[in-house]
Amino acid sequence: MPVVSIQKLRKSYFISDKGIPILSDINLEVNSSEIVSVEGASGVGKSTLLNIIGAMDDFDSGKVDVCGVDLANISSIDKEKFRAQKISLIFQHHLLLPDFSALENVMIPLLISGMNPNKAKKEAATMLSMVGLGERLESFPSQLSGGESARVGVARALVSRKQLILADEPTGNLDRENSRNLMALIMDLQKEFKFSMILVTHDMELASFANRRNRILSGELQPILT
Repeated sequence: MPVVSIQKLRKSYFISDKGIPILSDINLEVNSSEIVSVEGASGVGKSTLLNIIGAMDDFDSGKVDVCGVDLANISSIDKEKFRAQKISLIFQHHLLLPDFSALENVMIPLLISGMNPNKAKKEAATMLSMVGLGERLESFPSQLSGGESARVGVARALVSRKQLILADEPTGNLDRENSRNLMALIMDLQKEFKFSMILVTHDMELASFANRRNRILSGELQPILT
């Protein structure tokens, strides 16, 4: 069974009661342990599609099944539970809490899930060591470089061992060298943890890490043959 199955997805935004189509006919499947890219220029609907898959945005019609959950038929409360239990997010700007150390930032999703604080601390420390930050556990975001902050964001997303990772321009604010290093790190961790990932990007070099590549064009998702 696919981790993500989307059929005939449509999404419009309304301005002054006028509907403006953004996604007109999206079909997508993501299998277990697969990395799939969604590419395209700014404004074509890449982040909108990711937000729909992450149950953070509604859609007009179609079928969206993620991790065995039909997102058209769950309540707002159930959407929050779904996000907490099934998916993790990697953001372009990392969104680290400035008053929390690297260790505390990575502990947050574990504590939210109800994990014992001592165990959460141990799990977070182990994950930070895996991303090369074992000596920066007590450092605050203001004390970290851009590349280090990005690695904390990756550690926070992966520490809960979720089935699906949604990555929205994860290297968008890094220089080329740090971008390559971060994506290589994510790939190494994916081989170990076997998660599926949807990678949204306009960077073709970053997209080349994916098992399958797609682009959004005129509201439709088209495969890129490589």
